[in-house]
Amino acid sequence: MGKVREIDVDQEQFWRMAIETWQASELSIRQFCKDEGLSEPQFNLWRKKLAGGTVQDDKDKPEPSAFIEVAIPTSGPIAIELLLTSGNTMRIPHGIDSATFGTVISVLHKAGLC
Repeated sequence: MGKVREIDVDQEQFWRMAIETWQASELSIRQFCKDEGLSEPQFNLWRKKLAGGTVQDDKDKPEPSAFIEVAIPTSGPIAIELLLTSGNTMRIPHGIDSATFGTVISVLHKAGLC
């Protein structure tokens, strides 16, 4: 059960950062999720869960994430830095389109790197 809780903590950290970034963006949830390549239903699920302060164990729990850590720098050419479960770091430049980002994630997943 420790592994499951670790995944919950990782997901909770990711979604807290995503929600904070959305709040600072002044975009609608729909536009923010579209721009960032995020699932709008999962975004709303986590927004509701985190509003209560904890992640609930229930049947609506999202799938475990392949990501361990997400860092969003405040300046510079790198917009997002991901530390993958494989130990590799992926730096995503500011302005990357969601289709390209999705393709990269898909290839990494198929290669077993995340």
